[in-house]
Amino acid sequence: MHFKVDIGRVCYLERAMDSGHYLSGKHYIPSSVNTKSLSPERVKWLQNYLYTAFNRGWRDETLRQNLHCLRYFFHFCDFDGGLKPTTLDGLVSEYQRYTNILDQRGCINGDSYLKPSSILKRLNTARSFIQWAFQLSNNEILALIPKQRSQQSNSVNEIRSVSLQDGQDYLRACAAYFNQFADAILDNRYPIPVSHPHDEREYLYWHSNLGTSLVSLPNCFTKEGEPLPYQKIKDILAKNFKSKLPTKSEFYDRALVRNRNEWISGKLTPQKIYAYNLSVFCFFQIYLAFTAANVQPTLDLKISDIDLSKVGFSAFAKKHKFRAGRSVRFEAPSHLKREIIKYVKLRTWAESLELPGDENDYLFVKIGENNKLQRFDRNSGAALIRKSLLFKGLTKISSRDIRQLAGEYFIRKSQGKVSLVAKKLNNSIATTATSYTSIDIETQAQEMNRYHEELSSQIRYFNRTTHSPIPVIFASEDESERIATGSCSNIDGEVPSRAKGFNVKAPEPACGTFESCLFCEYFAIHEDFEDIHKLLSLKEALNTTSMIRNDSEHHEAVVKPAIFRIDEILDYVSNNNHGLRDVIRLAGDKIEMGNFNQHWGRQIEILLRRANGSGREV
Repeated sequence: MHFKVDIGRVCYLERAMDSGHYLSGKHYIPSSVNTKSLSPERVKWLQNYLYTAFNRGWRDETLRQNLHCLRYFFHFCDFDGGLKPTTLDGLVSEYQRYTNILDQRGCINGDSYLKPSSILKRLNTARSFIQWAFQLSNNEILALIPKQRSQQSNSVNEIRSVSLQDGQDYLRACAAYFNQFADAILDNRYPIPVSHPHDEREYLYWHSNLGTSLVSLPNCFTKEGEPLPYQKIKDILAKNFKSKLPTKSEFYDRALVRNRNEWISGKLTPQKIYAYNLSVFCFFQIYLAFTAANVQPTLDLKISDIDLSKVGFSAFAKKHKFRAGRSVRFEAPSHLKREIIKYVKLRTWAESLELPGDENDYLFVKIGENNKLQRFDRNSGAALIRKSLLFKGLTKISSRDIRQLAGEYFIRKSQGKVSLVAKKLNNSIATTATSYTSIDIETQAQEMNRYHEELSSQIRYFNRTTHSPIPVIFASEDESERIATGSCSNIDGEVPSRAKGFNVKAPEPACGTFESCLFCEYFAIHEDFEDIHKLLSLKEALNTTSMIRNDSEHHEAVVKPAIFRIDEILDYVSNNNHGLRDVIRLAGDKIEMGNFNQHWGRQIEILLRRANGSGREV
């Protein structure tokens, strides 16, 4: 792994509280512990849990997420009025209390609010820990703790909180402000001419980082930018300061004379610091919009990572995504190149100030307290725009909203090919389809022409000649035989061929190569637990294979189409026989607990043995 999770610290009953950086493995600050408080019981629990977890074949990202959920649970047990349990009864009691508290957090507004999906994840992770720590059977854990299930359909996407128009207005404003404030710094110009989307006055100027006002100053400057004498423009100034403080003369003396002279002379004034930091924030926002990049890999970029010659043509930078444990690539249209070049000039200007700090060549840096250069962080913009008149009337857009808007844009441009959008967003297809394709009903009707309504069932690959789901035969005992992937109806020994709907790019069926049977015209499935369990076991084996090989081309060409075909088969049979939905759910529970079909279980065991032999670190 490229990251570490400090999970072992929960084995100490007496320890200081963790740092607040729960989601950033790189910035985690370990807490102090009392070494005499080490609990042998918890050490054994954690060993049992990790042994089971390592044998599940989870992706690094999944394992990391689950371990952090465990940290939350033990933080609750040990700090939030908990009993610091060291027994099974104590853990179960704390779990019940944990359930009540999380349910309350799901019903409130504010920073403590948790989404239902987050609550479900935390509760099921804690439940799995208790089961695996004490090596309980499914029935034993069920008698102690019922399994939490989502109350929402997986096919229902979350509606994003901002409209497309709000997002466009916000990003247009960010683009305009970046250019206006960056140009003012690079061209050494003050006050700064701006254009506000909701202020119809002409010749608007920004002059203060205190958010006092924007002033309209037509015909107040020479061609060289020098302010005209006070007596010539006092009437124009008066229009901005009727019955207000400061007076027009005070504004002239302070802003147009003193502050301007300090700016022009090169002094690092509060106004210039604000202008620089706002430029960084606005460029960061439009960078996310153009690239649809994740926040943390973007903030990790260094100037040396950028290849400007590749902007608009191919990946111009790549960085490690710690949450996923893999590298991500940055791509953008060619018209971002001009903005990047300007931003690099601005970044060079900041470097020329020779301020103290630990920016270490990072692309995104701000001027922080005591005039130190510091790494920009995802919350740096909140203080800049919270009370700023520049953003008055604009809906504030989060980084997630920006990625969601970008994802919808890419979906329209790619004509609904979510697989391409997933690659662009550096996400899985499932995550993209559920998290980055949700739009409000009005916009959906106007822009997508009902396409989003069918999107979840219309994800198709290159190996098909049809947009409709390709059916599968329902098997009977007399007219089929059981095989590792399900059943085969080719009793007469005919030459196997692809099912109608697959083209030559689909795997060619070959008896004995069971994965290829999924694409065969003779493939059949019994409406029972055995065949459903085989399919889900094969799916787990394919995911494990992909993890071991770590080969994106193999995953795209072999694993992904097979997994999609399995999901398609399960959808087809469940839609034709609603009673099978409970069977699929039961088989899924078996897979979740590591109980696989015998054939695929052996394959998974061999693969995981290879993975463990390569050495994984948590």
